Order: sequence, then structure tokens, then C-alpha cells
Amino acid sequence: MNTRFSEELCLTNETGRMLYHKYAEHLPIIDYHCHLQPKDICENRQFEDLGEMWLSGDHYKWRAMRTFGIEEKYITGTETSYHEKYLKFAEILPQLIGNPIYIWCALELKRFFGIDEPLSAGNAEEIYQKTKALIREKNITPRWCMEISNVELVSTTEDPVDDLHYHIAMNEDPDLKVRVITAFRPDKAMFAAKPGFGAYMEALGRAAQMPVTNFREMIEALESRLQYFQKITGTTVSDDGIPDFTWVDATEEEIEEIFAKAVRGEDITKLEDDQYRSAFLYEMGKLYCRNGYVMQLHIGTYLDANRKYVKLVGQSTGFDCADDTTRVQSVGELLNRLTLEDMLPKTILYCLDGTNTENYAILAAGFCEKATRAKVQLGAPWWFHDQIYGIDRQLRAASNLYPVSLSVGMLTDSRSFLSYPRHELYRRVLCNFLGELVERGEYFSGEEELAKTVQNICYYNVKNYFGF
Repeated sequence: MNTRFSEELCLTNETGRMLYHKYAEHLPIIDYHCHLQPKDICENRQFEDLGEMWLSGDHYKWRAMRTFGIEEKYITGTETSYHEKYLKFAEILPQLIGNPIYIWCALELKRFFGIDEPLSAGNAEEIYQKTKALIREKNITPRWCMEISNVELVSTTEDPVDDLHYHIAMNEDPDLKVRVITAFRPDKAMFAAKPGFGAYMEALGRAAQMPVTNFREMIEALESRLQYFQKITGTTVSDDGIPDFTWVDATEEEIEEIFAKAVRGEDITKLEDDQYRSAFLYEMGKLYCRNGYVMQLHIGTYLDANRKYVKLVGQSTGFDCADDTTRVQSVGELLNRLTLEDMLPKTILYCLDGTNTENYAILAAGFCEKATRAKVQLGAPWWFHDQIYGIDRQLRAASNLYPVSLSVGMLTDSRSFLSYPRHELYRRVLCNFLGELVERGEYFSGEEELAKTVQNICYYNVKNYFGF
């Protein structure tokens, strides 16, 4: 029985091994969607230990620790050291068989620290001390992590009111070897029913240096900020999170009335919320098209499911889930309305409801047009699906319905600078899948075409699609 990390991880056939090691393994990484903090990159944050690097913001690990009944003070508690948290996490890691956390940690220990033995309670302290010494010796910082991972570009995610001062500083830093851009994420302007909408409109007005007293002015302010983001970082990336969405038509007068109610802090009905979101996403799609942005729609989040613990611990701490309330037909109607106006931007659809993967692949193919390759396409397996099973399942399902060779590949969607091996995992699963097709006789166009497909999915497609 193997007790060390294997360099043939996920590569179960000869063709897959050849494709990965010869064509995919050494390609640069373009991480076009993540939640890394620009401040950490700009200031090149100094890490204290592996506990901090692993457990300072990883919702996956926090969720897993809770399932084992570990006390919250060892998860998000501020009174407990990262050393103590790390030791508690090490106790459960050997029991996470089949869970992506197990293999992610193994990859991170191997790639960043050269450790290929499995972590457990028995060797946790030894590995802790070894990694802590390496962090000091090699000066392991965010930039070091990106450089050793062969990262060419990362896109962080910022709100329209952000002044991007860290990005401005990074633009002027000759020592930064990785290009850092940002995605434009206008979610707070879409959530009209949430408390604080009026205050946010005031903040948006200040950022755009214009009054925001109605829906039309809000759209103008958002376009101003979108253009500012592009001017500062050269970005073409947007990011719209859609917890739930039902397309409902409304007149301009109705939308303005809903906007005014939201600004005053009055309750918005479900119908009004759907009308507002429909109008908002439609207008944002036009802004993206006019300004050369790619519209990324992250569909199906169920936020703050455990409201008791969200109140105790805070939002975005591992209590969000997947949902299936957004109908494919509603997303289709958004794409249809933009197409009718000849204003459909390049669009990537990310589906958190795994049962709808094929339906979104079919929808995407129905809106490809003109001279743009993969104008609307299915995004990478997202959030809870960015693991071996989720990646393999999507490749097998969606490739039957949308050419997988046109995909823009993987992203980390992560808050951790150790997460780049997730690109490696994707590439391994991809090459193994393609190898299976070859060895079953389902593909026989030769190595040259196979190599082109692998390299395009892993690197070249994303460069061309976003114009990086």
C-alpha cells in the first residue's frame, strides 16, 4: 500500500500520463477568478506558519472541522493560535478519505514544502516545525507562492466602490513578476432587498463622483466605475453572483419605483425583487458588451443557511450552500433579451447545481454566434464541484453537449495562496479523461491534435477569450 504522494495522481492510463507530463504540466497558470486580498500581494504578506496559511480563511476546512465536532475556537476563534488550530485539523485529515481537502493538502505540502508523507496527529508537530522553518528560510510569501507555481496572471475581485489603491501600487512595483488585475463585482447594487442599499448608493455616488438618485443614474455610475477598473488594471473580467433569479418583465417606471423603495429602506416583495434583478442583469450585460468585458454569472448560491451560527461566527465562514431555485429558462431569457438588442457579451455560466450542468451546456451552445469562439460557454466546475469527482463528472457530461476543447479551463475561486495546485489537479483529471477516450478507441486524430486541445484548455483559450 502506497504511503507517499504519487506523481501519477489521477493518471490511470498511458495516454493520459503522456498528455499531462508532456503538454500540460509546465504550462503557466492564469487564475482569472479568485478572492485573494490585493493588500496581501501588494505588501507581500509575511506568513507565520502553515496553520495561518491553511486556516486563516479556508471555508472548506472550517466546514470539515465542524463535522467532526471540533470546537469553534479551533476553527474561527480569535483566542486560539494557528498552531493549535493546525494540530486539531491534522487530527482529522487522515479521516477525510475521498474528500478534496485531503488531496489538496497533500499537493500543497509536496509542491510548496517538498513533503510527500501523509499528515496525521502523529507527525503533525514535526511537519509544523519543518514548514515553519521553510517559511522563514525561503521567505514564503504570496509572491513567492505565485512565482513558484508559474502563475502568469491573477484576477482578484473588488466592489465597484473600491478605489483600487493596492492595484495602483502594484502597477508601479517593478519587483512584482505576476500580473494582477481585478474583476468587477456589482452584487451590492443588485441586492435591492438587503438592508443598507440606500447607504451603498451613496457610496457608489461618491466613488463615481455623480448623484445616484434613481436606477438610471445607478447604471451610469456603475459604468463609470467599470471603466475606471479597466483603466487601472486593464481588466475585462466581471463577476455577478446570483443566489436566485427569476426573469420577470417590468416597465421603467416600475423599476424606478422599486429602486426608490429600496433606497428608503422599505420592504421589497419577491415579485419586485425579481423585476429589479432582471432589469439589473440586463443593463449590466449591455455595459459589459459596450466595454469589452466578459460576463461571468455564478448561479445557485444559498447564502447563510445556518442563520444562528452566521450570527455567532459571521458571514462567509462556511455556512453557505448550493441551491436549485434559479431556472435555466430565466438565465436563457436574460441571454435572449441581450441577443435581441445585439448586446450579448462573451458570457461564462457557472452552475452550482450539479444536476443542471448539462442543461447549462446546452443553453450556452444555443447562444454562440458570429465570429466569436465559445461566445457563451459553461464555466469550470465551481465552488463545491472544483474537485476530482466534480471535474470528471462535468467533463463527461458537458463534452457531449458543448466542445470541451473550447473551454477556458480552471480557476481557484480561492482565498489561499497555496491553492494553485487545484489547476494541476484539473489538468490531471482532464488529461486522464482524454486519455480514456483515446484508449477506448473513441478518438484517433493523433497526438498533434490532442496536444493542441490540452494546451488550449489549460492556457491559450483563456488568454484569447479574455484578451489577456
